[in-house]
Amino acid sequence: MFVMKTAQDVFYKDLEVNLAAHRVSRAGHELCLTPREFALLTVLLTHCDKALSRSQLLEAAWGYAYIGESRTVDVHINRLRRKLGLENDIQTVYKVGYRLNSAS
Repeated sequence: MFVMKTAQDVFYKDLEVNLAAHRVSRAGHELCLTPREFALLTVLLTHCDKALSRSQLLEAAWGYAYIGESRTVDVHINRLRRKLGLENDIQTVYKVGYRLNSAS
């Protein structure tokens, strides 16, 4: 399944993300994401099928450059996987970072 975009919405499988309202729903049920989780999901959706490093994700979702070792991205990725049921879709790319796989 590929990512579809409209002016305010992004769709991935049965996931709908309303960018303007900062709302996420899956199969018609609204999900509660933190602002950081929402930002991270938006980055993954807009870069679907591209491997993104932790530093790229930090810069895009947190708004600052990556300095030193941080597991912040890993923690938020794991939360997204669980909350959204995307355990197989958000893939760990060895020695790179993460990728949202549209073919899952």
